[in-house]
Amino acid sequence: MTPLITPQRDIAVFQSLTEIPYITFPTRLDRMLMVVCTGGSISATIDVEPRMVQANEILVLRPGHMITQCSVGVDFTGFFITVTQDKLNQLLPSMRYVVPYSLQFVSNPVISVTTEEIESLKLIYDLFCRQLSGLSRPYSSMALGALCEVLFFNTLGIYSSRAKTSPHKSRREELLAKFIELLEGNYKEQRSVSFYAERLFVTPKHLSAVLKEISDKTAGEWIDQRVILEAKLLLRSTGLNIQEISAKLNFANQSFFGKYFKHLTGMSPREYRTKLPGS
Repeated sequence: MTPLITPQRDIAVFQSLTEIPYITFPTRLDRMLMVVCTGGSISATIDVEPRMVQANEILVLRPGHMITQCSVGVDFTGFFITVTQDKLNQLLPSMRYVVPYSLQFVSNPVISVTTEEIESLKLIYDLFCRQLSGLSRPYSSMALGALCEVLFFNTLGIYSSRAKTSPHKSRREELLAKFIELLEGNYKEQRSVSFYAERLFVTPKHLSAVLKEISDKTAGEWIDQRVILEAKLLLRSTGLNIQEISAKLNFANQSFFGKYFKHLTGMSPREYRTKLPGS
């Protein structure tokens, strides 16, 4: 099947991973990627963790995830849908409601789906294919946007049905969502809890207490986890030396970065890199 892509490549559907022109491995996703597996399997290393998607399972990744390697089984059947972040922001102002669910699935983004759910996703995929093949028709871009909303809310419904979180966020969940959003934009430069607390108009103690209660991690632990994840990604999938990685993550010097990394992982950055497969 020839891949169907909008002229701006905002929304695209594919039957084969090799058809996706803007994903080569290793890669840091710059758009949402949805994988729907109807048969066989596909495996990948995502954010340094091995994952496998099998029949009647889906995987949804938001922009920013790192995929270092991927292997598609010879018996794989299914499809892929990609949507740019700009298009998501434009079409789906309610993306902020994803946060409570995405936090629950961040450590295991692969979920099983029922036959009925698979059929609903296949129907949306078929509609995408039909719409993308007729982009010259009047109002086609509006129809495509509506389909994107259908895909989003259908997928959110699948994820939320597996979660314990209410779709109506409490004030504490709102605080967590705002903290995560702020962290994503500042973790490379700011590792102080007070920085985030000040911008969220709460005390550092209150911020950490709320986060600990609803996510089992304090603000400091969230910050450290995000910085270490980025450090591991840079060590694993770039040619940057340790000093360059230290500078990229805004550490005072390489020695301080090394101590920070070893304190949280139990090994030095160099030891971590030498233990990687193929080193």
